[in-house]
Amino acid sequence: MNDLRLATAVIKAPMSRDQFFCGLLILAAANGLVGRAVTNVVTVGWSEALLGSFGISAMVPIACFAALRLLYRSGLREIITIPDALIGLVVFSMTILPARFGWLALAVLSLYMLCVAPAQSPRRRGALIALAVTGPMLWGPTLMEVFGQPILKADTILVSTLIGTDRVGNIFSSVIGSDGSHVNFAVGPDCSSLHGISIAILAWITIINTVGSTWSARHLVWVLLAAVAVLAVNVSRLSLIGLLPAYYPAIHGSPGSEIAAWLSLALIVTISLLGVGRESLRT
Repeated sequence: MNDLRLATAVIKAPMSRDQFFCGLLILAAANGLVGRAVTNVVTVGWSEALLGSFGISAMVPIACFAALRLLYRSGLREIITIPDALIGLVVFSMTILPARFGWLALAVLSLYMLCVAPAQSPRRRGALIALAVTGPMLWGPTLMEVFGQPILKADTILVSTLIGTDRVGNIFSSVIGSDGSHVNFAVGPDCSSLHGISIAILAWITIINTVGSTWSARHLVWVLLAAVAVLAVNVSRLSLIGLLPAYYPAIHGSPGSEIAAWLSLALIVTISLLGVGRESLRT
């Protein structure tokens, strides 16, 4: 009898729209995260991949969890519509493809949710976070592929200016001898500040939407401050390579890259929390 009542309750309480969106978000994000993690393990091995969080900033899974939490606990009991089902079919089809299509599927899903979300609703806030996740995971790498040279050149200009050496394109020099002999270092896509800046934007959007804070113009100052902090950490690391070329393996690889990544994340989260701290406490 109890089993019959439970089955009847389930039938009477079908999946809501936000629960449906939540499932699609899990599917798209899992496709992208697992694909990136597997590629990282194959490239650098288990131990180094684990130390470097599988080549994925810790902010990405945190943001995905925040978006899922908002959707799952939204409280809206709207029924799934035919357009919802069509979007679900599109998202499911794209997740069968390689990892990058998983992030593209997440972008499509996020934009659709924004179109059908009431203002200031948990669905809208979750969709904004999910869309921000595609910044460092999809749009940032795409920008690097299209405009890689100008972006890398900007980092190189900052580094060469800071340490006072010559540069050509995305290559800067490091003096290694009293006779003026030098060695050249190239700033590659993995060393660009663009990824860190996109993570800073993701962290800010995640925090402000999680606490339900209303956007205002003054928030832009905190976003810029977080981006500048990440830029400073990355340029400082590259500058250390130029100043201490003998320690290149440790600064560029492990543990230098991991230290820079976690320091950047700590600064991003701290600055973001300072930006919304008082307001969230009042809320």
